[in-house]
Amino acid sequence: MKLKKRVPRWLKRLDLVKAELKGVRFPRTAEEGLRQCAMLSTTGLRLLRESIRNSQPGASEEEIEMEMRRLLARFSQADARWVARWRKERALYFGR
Repeated sequence: MKLKKRVPRWLKRLDLVKAELKGVRFPRTAEEGLRQCAMLSTTGLRLLRESIRNSQPGASEEEIEMEMRRLLARFSQADARWVARWRKERALYFGR
């Protein structure tokens, strides 16, 4: 008796993905995409600064700036560790 190949879950629900993506407006040009990316980065940094300011109410601007640098450095280190682990796993599974 032959085994039937199972259809991946994401492929079964492709119609839901299509319906969800219809409501999303993608950038028409690369310039527009870069502009959106810059706006999102600026907004993210502003929100990070506000959250630090709220968590440390008596902190000066220099202290807030230093804490932002520390957090961004930690995020960068975490990303570097993730990329290194991902490369090892990729080599293990895909032989590259």
